[in-house]
Formats: sequence, C-alpha cells, structure tokens
Amino acid sequence: MQKIGNSKVQCRLCLRQLYYVGGSTSSLKHHLNAMHPDVMSVSTPTQPTLSSFGVGIQRQCTDSKQKITALLTKVTVANMLPLSLVDNAEFRELMAFIEPNYKVPCRQTLTHRMESTKSEVAKSVSAELESASAVSITTDRWTSISNDAYLSFTAAYITPTWELKARTLANTPMDERHTQSNIAAQLLDVAKSWSIDTKIMAVMHDGASNMKKSGSLNNWVDTSCAAHKLHLATGIDKVTNSTLSKCISAASHLVGHFSHSPLAANELNKCQLAMAVTGENGQPLKLVQYVKTTLNSIYDMFERLVKLRWLVIAVLSL
Repeated sequence: MQKIGNSKVQCRLCLRQLYYVGGSTSSLKHHLNAMHPDVMSVSTPTQPTLSSFGVGIQRQCTDSKQKITALLTKVTVANMLPLSLVDNAEFRELMAFIEPNYKVPCRQTLTHRMESTKSEVAKSVSAELESASAVSITTDRWTSISNDAYLSFTAAYITPTWELKARTLANTPMDERHTQSNIAAQLLDVAKSWSIDTKIMAVMHDGASNMKKSGSLNNWVDTSCAAHKLHLATGIDKVTNSTLSKCISAASHLVGHFSHSPLAANELNKCQLAMAVTGENGQPLKLVQYVKTTLNSIYDMFERLVKLRWLVIAVLSL
C-alpha cells in the first residue's frame, strides 16, 4: 500500500485506489483478503497481547504458597511477633493485596509450622554439638513481667572448622524453690536432653549464693562472671551513706523526674532539637535510669547526664 492523499492509498499489486477513514486499516485488510488471498495466506507476525506480559491476569500462587508460609513463620519467630498477627484484619488485607491467591494461615497452622521449624533447627544444633569436643555453658535465673521464674541455658563451643558458636538451648520454668540442688538438677536435665552432659567443661554464672555450686554438683567447673565480680567489688550497689552512693541516688532521682513528667521530657526534647544535641539518628536522646540488676547502668546513667547536663539544668530552671 502506498499513501496518495489524506484519505487514499493505492494497492501496489493492482494499482487500485482505496479510501480509509480515521486511520483505520479495516478496508485495506478486506481488499487484500478478497483480491489477493495468496498474499494474506503468508504467515505474518501478530502483535503480542497484554496477557502475554502478565498484565491484567493474576499470578498463579501454587508453588509459592508453602514458601510464603515459611517466610511468614520466619518473620514471626525472628521478630518475636504474637501469633494473633495472622488474625489481624489489616494484615490479612495487606496479604490479599500483595498475593490475592494466598490464604493466610490460622494461628494453629502457624504454631504447627513453628514446631516444625524448631525440630529442624534442633537437628542442626544437635549435629553441631555432637561434633564439638567440649562445651561451656552460661546460665542465669530471671523473672518475666508476669512474675514467672525461668532458668536460661546457653551453650558455647567451637566447631571442627574453628567457628565459635553460642546457642540458647533452653529457657526452662523454675516452679520449685531456687536451691542449689534444684538448679543443678535442672541444668543436668537440659544437658542430658542435648547429650552434652559429659562434654561440659565449665558453667558461667553470677555470684548468687544458690548458683555457686550449680556446676560442681554435676561435676562441672563453676566460673563466676568477672563483670559481676568487678561490679560487686566497687561496693556501689550497697546501701551506704558514702559520697558516691548519695551521688548515685541524686542522679537516679533526677532521671526519675524526667521519666514521670511528660512536660519536662518534652521540654528536654525541644531543647535538644534546638541545640542540635541528638543521637546518631537525629532523634532526641533519652535519659538512662540506673537499674541495680543491670551491669554498667550506673556508667550509662552518668554518661548521658553529663552529655545533656546544660539542657537538663535549663529545663529545670523553667
């Protein structure tokens, strides 16, 4: 076809002039089909459809459903998210938008997945422990917010390829009295469940009286934490009338004032932003409270107070 006017074209095969309207090529196609069928019989490439590019159709979610559920389980475990997440209407709405063909599992299914994941990880850790020639453990007693007592059990060992590993093997409830014999028995039960009771060389713990012989009662070497020893050696945890103790008490009350007064805390934040005294992320810094059971918290408290001392004084003078 050769264009000879604004609305005319000429067929190069028969020199016949044809009209076309609005850029439509329907009449030209009909002419070729009627007068030159041999030409139209030749296969010509056609324009691909949008669906061939995946536009306008939903992606099939057959092989990826198990993978999505596995990744959802991994995210929940890694971030310690509540199981109720899968029941959240907004979360389900998000998943329906991302993958319409995926059905979010229920809480029971997610729990079952976590148990399966735990079994797989336990097999891998058991293989590492079996290859280790010696194991050292760290243990401590702690209490949850709901006032439930637990005993932690962390194993440290070196693999045959000289990689240092530290695995938390258990956080077992302590329902009975926290005596030396009960703690030792609990540690031995955990060690036997992982088949490492004969490989343990030393037990690291704090200086509490009921923890001191938790290792020796099982024929393990007891080792007290050096940081705890140094902390106790300073004597700053003791209730005395020394100058240092009074200074710590005064600083703790000062930090407590900003913790219990939203007005003072807001003014301190405003002063930091105005004076460009902020953290690495550009956000205002918070005062650190001293906690007796947290090592180095006294140092952290004074370090933050020294950094913000002029701003704290300015807020208190308002």
